[in-house]
Amino acid sequence: MRNACIVLRNVRNSLCALDFSPSEAFLSGGYPFEEVRLLSENDISALNEAVSQLKKSADNLAVIAEKSFLPKVRENIAAVAGDDFSQGTLAGAGVFQEGSFSLFLLSSDKGESGAEYVKNVCVPYLNRKYNTRFDRLVLRSVGAGENLVRKLLDEAARMSGDKLTYNYKGKLGEDVVEIVYDSSVPKMLTDDVLRLLAEGLGDAVYALDDTPLEGRLVQLLKLRGKKISVAESFTGGGIGKRIVSVPGASEVYFEGVNTYDERAKIKRLGVSEYTLRTLGAVSDETAYEMAAGLLASGDCDVSVATTGLAGPKSDRTELPVGLCYIAVGLKEKVFVYRYKFEGTREEITETAINYALFLAYRQLKNT
Repeated sequence: MRNACIVLRNVRNSLCALDFSPSEAFLSGGYPFEEVRLLSENDISALNEAVSQLKKSADNLAVIAEKSFLPKVRENIAAVAGDDFSQGTLAGAGVFQEGSFSLFLLSSDKGESGAEYVKNVCVPYLNRKYNTRFDRLVLRSVGAGENLVRKLLDEAARMSGDKLTYNYKGKLGEDVVEIVYDSSVPKMLTDDVLRLLAEGLGDAVYALDDTPLEGRLVQLLKLRGKKISVAESFTGGGIGKRIVSVPGASEVYFEGVNTYDERAKIKRLGVSEYTLRTLGAVSDETAYEMAAGLLASGDCDVSVATTGLAGPKSDRTELPVGLCYIAVGLKEKVFVYRYKFEGTREEITETAINYALFLAYRQLKNT
């Protein structure tokens, strides 16, 4: 079995704007691509030529384009893809079948004609075609780092041979490992591999399934019957936004305040003027007092506070860009963590948000 992919891109957009959700969904389903071609969405002749070539060398081909462009692509490739078109959507996604060759036409997004279509239609289609089924395990962690994860994956690969496939994605401080395997693989092997990874990553692990950080934190808050409040400076409401994206978050989320200005930190959270004047807004003491101020209100059991410099340039303090302090407060104690993150302004803030959610989860879990 050989799988290939053609991605049609709008040449007016940056390559960074491409959404690879559909291809990741194929990967998670156990069907990786051996070949990927990137073409302009306006070059129909190049598309038809590529489809004709890949029909000879691949068993399955995915053609991914912007949703608005799907009807035009379908019309133009019908002559070379085959007349048997099924399981179509209103947006134009569907499956072409000619003999043993299958072509999947998809949109480049996470929706019902993109990644969701892959999960609900394409992967089950391929499972029936090859009379097989792939299962998957997911392990999620924060702060472990790519080097350690890849070292553990090498050990796992030596243990499992070619019976398991490992997909790794590390981004913004978070590491996600996906293990894909045929349903006939012995459970003892998958258990041993999962144990190896979990023990190797230790306290950095927060989920042995595909639950994201904010989902895991909300689950734990509900389980413990706790309320959380958040005070954000340089993360600008990102932590609160992630929490409220979880269904049922209203049961555990009391409030979120964006105390960007020093006066807001004093007025809303009771941060000391002396602390701000002598140590500055970006300091461990300021983060501590922000978290303590939330707890002092008596409205929450857990508090999270962030203060830092996201860049792109430093301020009058000349502290390094990427420096931040994250405080997690519980009734008994406030914990403060210092980090120096790298990247763009957006990457620094998103990484800090991931760490803040993780640290809140870990501290609550360990109490």
